[in-house]
Amino acid sequence: MNQGLALHTTTGELGIAIINPEGLYRFQSWDLGRDLANNLQEKLGEFLPPMQWQDLDFIAVAKGPGSFTSTRIGIVTGKTIAQQLDIPIFGISTLESLAWYHGKKILNSGFFAVEMKANTEEIFGGIYQFINEKMCLLNISIDQTYKTEEWQIIIKDYQDKYGNNFHHIITPDKLAFTTKSLLEIATIKMTNNHDYSLNNWQNLTPFYN
Repeated sequence: MNQGLALHTTTGELGIAIINPEGLYRFQSWDLGRDLANNLQEKLGEFLPPMQWQDLDFIAVAKGPGSFTSTRIGIVTGKTIAQQLDIPIFGISTLESLAWYHGKKILNSGFFAVEMKANTEEIFGGIYQFINEKMCLLNISIDQTYKTEEWQIIIKDYQDKYGNNFHHIITPDKLAFTTKSLLEIATIKMTNNHDYSLNNWQNLTPFYN
């Protein structure tokens, strides 16, 4: 089992999760707000043991959408670690991690529309399909910015078509609880993908709010 580290900082709330060689997860979160940048390294240093940096096989980080400053802090930290250790880094969408979290929680195949407010007239949205039998998440419509009216039409179409198999998720203010989801998604990617050339620190692009 690959050992990995996940970081979630998109809301100013720090989430850290680790998976060890036995496949066991460990998770903790801190609501740091403006102190995120000053405290992240300290929290990482306290949380990592008994695992050591050289034990890590990959990193997962929430790439947004989210707060510009908070998201950037997590991205820069993750890329620095991945570069220094020469290991893959997986940038996971904030919306994707929420869809995965709710899919596993419901344990029922279905479609998930995840939205995050961008501004007064626009929405960040993504459509995902969770397949329970295979424990996988398909991205039906990539994360992008929608006009509010356009997004509402899409939501209604999916509701009319899929009924109870459709779930509309509005992103909460705090998201660190999905840090383990980042790690689970990245672990699957590590298992299924033997070519990590695209998952290097140079190719990680954030999606800022």
